[in-house]
Amino acid sequence: MTHECDDCGASFETLTRLRLHDCEDVQPETPVGSADLEQSQSAGSSPADERNASVAELDTLLDRFSDGDRAAPHGTLAEFESALSAALEEDDGGETYRDVFWRYHERVSDALDEAARATGWSFLKEVMDAYDPTADDELPLVTPTIANAVGRNLIRTRLTESVEAIPVAALEYLDTVAVTAGDTADTTQEEVHAYGWGIGHPDHSVADRLHARVSEDIFSVTPTLEHAFYADQYAAVDLLETLVRDESIDGTFSRPARDDMPYRRYLLDCAYGLKTDDHWPGMPRYYDWYEEFDDTFELDDTVEQRIRDLVEAAGFDADLPNDWAFRDLGV
Repeated sequence: MTHECDDCGASFETLTRLRLHDCEDVQPETPVGSADLEQSQSAGSSPADERNASVAELDTLLDRFSDGDRAAPHGTLAEFESALSAALEEDDGGETYRDVFWRYHERVSDALDEAARATGWSFLKEVMDAYDPTADDELPLVTPTIANAVGRNLIRTRLTESVEAIPVAALEYLDTVAVTAGDTADTTQEEVHAYGWGIGHPDHSVADRLHARVSEDIFSVTPTLEHAFYADQYAAVDLLETLVRDESIDGTFSRPARDDMPYRRYLLDCAYGLKTDDHWPGMPRYYDWYEEFDDTFELDDTVEQRIRDLVEAAGFDADLPNDWAFRDLGV
């Protein structure tokens, strides 16, 4: 599949080449803003001008996609990243950046997801390669949006095919993003939780990777483990037992007006909703997989008992009611 630049018309074999090629001297065939904006661009654009131009083009591409142009998603990420980059340069405490991101995160995620459903994993593989999270010192600004689409299709593949059908590249991408994102990149960390759906993959050990990064990444590992229960509750409870029993995981986090909580206790938060019908993992955003597949989940009695035995063996039942339920494990 070739990809065409919307500005200069040049064709490229991969999204990487499309993303990196230089056609700055080529003017768009149609205006992207007002005459004043065009004049300011010719004289040297400000970040606000650049943002407005990218946002206008992004709107155009998304509208084209909605009208049936299946090639439009190939340019949306570049324009989205350009708009975010320009917004980041505006000195307003990040308000403009947040406004642009949350205005388009869902629409671009939806477009990427729909394109992936139409063409298969090959599309997302090119996107992951073009926006490699390890290529630069900082993650590409569109990383949360890519992770959202990857997560949706990872879940869908597991539910409609098998864990073996999930590309290793997708699991490696989400794991790398989680490791690279850092503690302050909350939205990015949240969008990778679907990584748990890869548990049991024969060529990529999700369990080993989560175990390796649990001490440094507890707030991502715990909700990822929650996802793993919906994918394979038996493999997930094996991992939960391994983690809670590992006394080398000795970190804690502070809570206002309460005692510090051990990481191993926080891991049990993953079981909060396993015995209810009104709680499902909230990531990836804008995607209710349980509604798409009319999915139901029933915790096996033996798995439930293993979790209860684990809580008691670790002594974490001391602060729970005598008749504690799984919701009492929530933090």
